[in-house]
Amino acid sequence: MKLITYNPVRQINRIERELEEMGKSDWNALPILEDVPAMDMYEEDGNLVAEVSLPNFDRTEVSVAADDGILEISAEHKQDVKEHLGRLYYFRECRDKYFRRVTLPDGVLIDKAKAMFRDGVLKVSIPLTAA
Repeated sequence: MKLITYNPVRQINRIERELEEMGKSDWNALPILEDVPAMDMYEEDGNLVAEVSLPNFDRTEVSVAADDGILEISAEHKQDVKEHLGRLYYFRECRDKYFRRVTLPDGVLIDKAKAMFRDGVLKVSIPLTAA
């Protein structure tokens, strides 16, 4: 079995095919956002909380930045690509890199944000201003 290198055109073509089939199948069967980590955002105890699933990442591989009303979360394995050259993959679904950017609502105190990473889940808590 030959390892196929990533080709963005192939990815776009696959998305186009899935969009064409969307009317014929279940909406939940469209995995076009597979490189975006799952995120929940909610209010709790006067804070805006974002929880992001980042399985198989260490906290040293996760980066959180917030500026001008935008929250950016990225994770990337720091391992050398050469480590994978000796392996014969039949398929590879584990991601080495994730990126997520969301616009924050008005009324957050971004300079008082706190982040915690445990058991593959990043939890960012940002205080809300009193309304």
